[in-house]
Amino acid sequence: MIPDPEAVARAYAVIAPELGVTPRSSEAAIRVALREADHLANDVYDVPAALLYALGHHCRCFAGFRAMSVLVVEWHTKTLGFKLTAGREELADVLTRVASDEMTHEEVRGWVVERLLPFGG
Repeated sequence: MIPDPEAVARAYAVIAPELGVTPRSSEAAIRVALREADHLANDVYDVPAALLYALGHHCRCFAGFRAMSVLVVEWHTKTLGFKLTAGREELADVLTRVASDEMTHEEVRGWVVERLLPFGG
């Protein structure tokens, strides 16, 4: 249910120049974040919130932490067959609030649940 850490690191190396940020990332931090997301997700419906929280909680994964984390959450949510009605700025705001310890996982989960739709929904 959770993306492969090595694939995420490789994708960041390709996407970073397009985002205008350094391609520096921490594969160890990515592995830890994705492992945490896997533990937080009770089922496939929990994955987007778990990823959003875990990437915010481990903001050292990417030099372009907010931009890449938002892209990972958006991409993986779509691969699971869901759609988030939240925009990128809203997702980035949640990431920042998690990184600042202003939101718990349960708060993020509730926020995502209100914005998660199946495609065609």
